[in-house]
Amino acid sequence: MNIRDMVSLDDKEDYNRFEFNKPFDFITFKSMSTTSFLLNDDLDKKSFIWFDYDSSLIRCKTKKNKFSFLSTETIFEDIQIITKKSKELDLFVLTVNIKIQDTLFDSPRFKQAFIDEYDEYLSDQYKKVNKITFEKYPLIIQNIIINIFRNNEQFHPVKFKKLFSFIYRDGALMYTIGGIFSEDNLQDKLRAEDSFFQIDENEVINIDVPLLTYYEKMKLDKNISNIEKSLDSLNKGKIIEMLGFEMEPSELRSYLDYYRYYPQYYEGII
Repeated sequence: MNIRDMVSLDDKEDYNRFEFNKPFDFITFKSMSTTSFLLNDDLDKKSFIWFDYDSSLIRCKTKKNKFSFLSTETIFEDIQIITKKSKELDLFVLTVNIKIQDTLFDSPRFKQAFIDEYDEYLSDQYKKVNKITFEKYPLIIQNIIINIFRNNEQFHPVKFKKLFSFIYRDGALMYTIGGIFSEDNLQDKLRAEDSFFQIDENEVINIDVPLLTYYEKMKLDKNISNIEKSLDSLNKGKIIEMLGFEMEPSELRSYLDYYRYYPQYYEGII
């Protein structure tokens, strides 16, 4: 991407540790919140912003069958600021913790309280108690986030266009959405066969990839063609014979879907 100017934000003040570990000399460390950065920076250059939040977007407290919601207002505010400051072809990615107790969705009172709390951010399709389910929760979160964009871009020339979104587990359930700001509908120009893009605002990809050691990944990569050809006929015994270790056929299928996006790891001593 030919990036030559990068800013890393953290609310900690570990300047020496950051300088010691930074991989490129053009990275600048700023000890400040995301909101403070957005308010104080003009963002006059074309920008690619990725905010990876530690906090949950929505938390719920229960007391005597009553529900109170604790939203991370910083995230809501950041999206609002970015929407109003965005320029043509700016990119934005957001990652947030969406962990929530699944048993809450057994309560109709919780579902109604959720609708009442986030009414201004919910599309009509989710303003129904029977639509607020744990299985649909990532889609509901996506709907809330996209509507924050929509509510703040009405008088702004460029609009947020979703390019992808996915959920995965990193201890907690995490949600990521990425998109581009543009006056044109650039989504129409994307290659339909590229599985990385998921522009449908009513879809979220669930990334469920196997945990692999470095050597296991090497072995899989050397056998990609054989795995693709024989996947439908593979059982545990044949997988051990081919790879030398145990894997479920479902794990192999998942690896085939995402192996191109796996990071490459190298071990060494400096």
